[in-house]
Amino acid sequence: MSTEETKKYFDIEKEKHFDFFIPLYKEKNWIVLKDNINCGYPISWDVNLEIIKGKNILVDEKVRIGNYNDFLVEILQDINSVKTGWLYGRKDYILYGIWDNIQNIQPKDLYIINSNKLKEYIFNLNGFTTTCISKKGWGNTWNIVLDWNKLIEKQIAKKLI
Repeated sequence: MSTEETKKYFDIEKEKHFDFFIPLYKEKNWIVLKDNINCGYPISWDVNLEIIKGKNILVDEKVRIGNYNDFLVEILQDINSVKTGWLYGRKDYILYGIWDNIQNIQPKDLYIINSNKLKEYIFNLNGFTTTCISKKGWGNTWNIVLDWNKLIEKQIAKKLI
C-alpha cells in the first residue's frame, strides 16, 4: 500500500472516531478522560473512558471497511520488521465497527470485545486456524481470522449494532 493510501485509511479511522465513536460515548454518558487519536505517537489504546463514576476502561477503536462476517486480530503489525500487532497492546476493550458504506455515520455492525478474554482464547487455541495477510496499514500485517458467532458464544464479544 502506498503512503497516500495508508494516510487515507488512517484519516478514515480518525473521521469515524469523531463522527461516530465520540457521539456514541456521549450517548451512553461515558466521559472521555483521555483521547489519544491525535497524540502523534503510537499507543495501544484510543480512549480512556469513565463508564460509571470511578470505573475507567481503556478502549481501542477499530474501523473495517467492507461487508465482512469475521473478526481480524492483528498478530504482527509488520511482518518485515516483526513489530507486534494490537493484540498485545494494553487495553480493556476493543470497539470494532464494520462499515459497508464508509459514507454512513453509523456502522453496519458494531462489536465490543473483552481484550483479556480475547487474548486468553487466542493463546489457548490448538491446531490450525485461519490467518490472512493485509497490506492496509504500516506494512504487511498478519491477522488471525475469527468467527463472530464463536466469540459471542464464548462471551468474548457482544454485538451492539
